[in-house]
Formats: sequence, structure tokens, C-alpha cells
Amino acid sequence: MHQAPIAPASEAPNPSATIDVTALPARSLWGVAGLVVLTVGSMGLAWRFPDATLLHFLWVAQAVPVLYFFLAWWGTRPSRPHDVS
Repeated sequence: MHQAPIAPASEAPNPSATIDVTALPARSLWGVAGLVVLTVGSMGLAWRFPDATLLHFLWVAQAVPVLYFFLAWWGTRPSRPHDVS
């Protein structure tokens, strides 16, 4: 069995080093907010109109998945230089 060599203390990673964490871009925050509004709005629509089965089918089974995909795709795209604040 071959074992990996152990690195000397001078080459070991420094556990006290800080990791540079940047804030989420505004586009990501808007995307998450859109997903929350879409989810809560869909639940409110279904609760407000419980007998509208065609509306539920068209909204929940057709439109919401497309909108979820769009918001997730849009929120994870890299921002253009002029979008960065």
C-alpha cells in the first residue's frame, strides 16, 4: 500500500486564514425573491380558488415550472460589469 507523503508544517494550510466571502449579486437576490413570491402567490391562488381545477392545472403544472426554471437560470447567470454595484 502506498501512502501519500505528509506535508511539513511550513506547507500545511493555515487554519486561521480568513476566507474572502463576497455578498450575493443583486441578480441572485432578485431571483430568490422571485421564487419566494411565485411560491407564496401560487399557494395563495390555490387557496383562494379551490374549485378552479383548470386554473390549477394551467398554473401549477404548466406555467410555474417554466417560471421556476427561468428565475433559477436568470438568477445564476453572471452579472454584466455595469450590474455590479
